[in-house]
Amino acid sequence: MAFAHAPLDAAALGPIAGKFVGPDAPDKMRKMVSSGLAPLPPRDMLVALYQLWVAGDDLGEKAGKTVAGLPAPILDGALGDARLPAGVLDLLGRKFARNEAVLAKVVRHAQVDDETLIGVGRLCPEPICDMIADNQTRWLARPAIVSSLYQNRHCRMSVVHRMIELAERQGVDLKLPAMEEIRAALADAGPPDETRDALYRSATNTEVAKEAEAAALNLFGAADVDDELDLPEFDDGEVFEGELPKEEEVAADEPAAEAEAEAEEPQSKARRLGQLLQMRPMEKIRAATTGDSYDRSILIRDSNKIVAMAVIKSPKIKDNEAVGYSTNRALCNDVINYIANRREWIKLYAVKLNLVMNPKTPLAKSMTLLAHLNRNDVQKVARSKGIPSALATAAKRKVQARR
Repeated sequence: MAFAHAPLDAAALGPIAGKFVGPDAPDKMRKMVSSGLAPLPPRDMLVALYQLWVAGDDLGEKAGKTVAGLPAPILDGALGDARLPAGVLDLLGRKFARNEAVLAKVVRHAQVDDETLIGVGRLCPEPICDMIADNQTRWLARPAIVSSLYQNRHCRMSVVHRMIELAERQGVDLKLPAMEEIRAALADAGPPDETRDALYRSATNTEVAKEAEAAALNLFGAADVDDELDLPEFDDGEVFEGELPKEEEVAADEPAAEAEAEAEEPQSKARRLGQLLQMRPMEKIRAATTGDSYDRSILIRDSNKIVAMAVIKSPKIKDNEAVGYSTNRALCNDVINYIANRREWIKLYAVKLNLVMNPKTPLAKSMTLLAHLNRNDVQKVARSKGIPSALATAAKRKVQARR
C-alpha cells in the first residue's frame, strides 16, 4: 500500500502557510502558492504546496508540478526542518525518485514513513539503496522495505545478500518470492562478494528493464493522492529456445563476460545468456524472480533444482509461460509437479493436455487430467509412445468407451 496522504492540520501547516492555503485563504493567494510565487520561507512554501496537492483538484495538480521544479535552496531549506510532516517527505520522494541529493535527505529524515521508504526503495539509484539498507533497525521492523529493494535492479546484490543474512539470523521473515529456495541457496552461498556486483548489474541492465523503469518513474511522480502505486511491468515476451551452453563453455567465457560487466549499455541477448549462466544460485534466484520471460526461459532449465523452482514460483510468470513449461520434458520433476498443482494453471486446457503428454507428470495427476480432455486429444494420448503405458492404456479404454 502507498502512504496515506491527508490534509495537514493547523499545527502541522503552521500559521504562515495557513494564511495562504488555509480554509479562509483567498483564491488569489492559493493560486500564487500553486505557481510557487508566494513570498514564503522554504518550509512554509513546501507544506503549503503539499496542502494544495493533497486536495487532488486542478490547483493541486499544478502544485505537484511546482514541487517537482523547486530549486535546491528551497528544498534544502525545507528538508532542514526536523519536524517536516511525513506526507511532505513522501511527496518529495515521488517527485524526486531519481534525484540522489534530495532522496538522501528524505530517507534519512527523522519523520520519514515506512511506506515512503518502500516506495522510494523500488526505484531509487544505488547510493540511496545503500542508505536505506544501512538502517537495519528500520527494515528489520518493516521487512517490506527489503522486498522493495530486492526488486530494484539498482540495489547491489551484495547488499541484498547481507540483508537476507541478517534477517535470517534475527528470525525475520522477509516474505520474498521463493523464500524457501533463497534460504537453501544462502546456506551454501558464502559471504557477500562485492566483486560480483558488476556481473549482476550488467545482466539486469536490459532495454525491457529500462522501459519498465521509465514508465514506473512517470507513474510514481505523477501519481494522484490515492493511487496505490502498482508499478507497470514491461516484457517483450521473448524466450530462449536454443541449447544451453555446457558448464565448461560457460566457465571458459567468464573472463570476457567480466570484462563487459561494467558496460553501461544494455547487453546483447547472447552476452546476457552467458552472464545469467555464470551467476551463483542466490543471484540466479533474484534474476529469476525479478527479470523478464527471457531470463526465466533460461533459468528454468538450470541444473540446480532450487533455481528452477524459484523461476516457476516467480509472481511474474504469465499463463503463456506456464503453458510452454508444462510441455517441456527437459525440466526437472519438481517443476512439472508444481505446475500440475497450481490451481489457476490447471484450469487452462493447454496445460492439462501438455501435462498428460509429459512423462514427468505424476501418473496419478495425469490420470485425473485425462478425464478432462476432448475426444481427439484422448486419441492422441492413446497413440503416444512417450508416456507411461498405464496412461496410454487408460486413454485407449476411454476411446473405446466413447464409441
